[in-house]
Amino acid sequence: MPKATKGYKREQGLTIEQLNAIDLLIAGKSDQDVANVIEVNRVTITKWRNYDVYFRAELNKRRKELWGASIDKMRAILPKAIERLEKEIEKEHGWKVAIELLKISGVNNTHITTIGHEEVDKILGDEAEKKLNEELFSNVSDYSKREVLEAYQQKLTKT
Repeated sequence: MPKATKGYKREQGLTIEQLNAIDLLIAGKSDQDVANVIEVNRVTITKWRNYDVYFRAELNKRRKELWGASIDKMRAILPKAIERLEKEIEKEHGWKVAIELLKISGVNNTHITTIGHEEVDKILGDEAEKKLNEELFSNVSDYSKREVLEAYQQKLTKT
């Protein structure tokens, strides 16, 4: 039976339950599975993921660490994979491997269209729009951040 949802009292730091929840989410468990293991309501897990900025930050950090480790493992075996592909391409039906390799590498019409504009006016227009957006949205004040945090904390404490 899940524990009753506790009031949201801390301002910083994560509880043991939250740290355990992050471990389980990183392992691929669903909100319901996590809630069952740490004995809280599923809604609590969902609220943590959506409204608890400290929880979200740690979850994102851990996801990046996991992804980085996976990328490092892939990089380590890449030379072997390339050698194998080279051998496969030399075989009778190697053209099939070659085609798949080209697809994976992104060499197609979509790739060519994402290179960028060929016209100076369009390039300048994109850059001007980018600059304008940066100026409009880069000045997030501490007051605005505080408002967002307070709104999240209200959602966390609702039962």
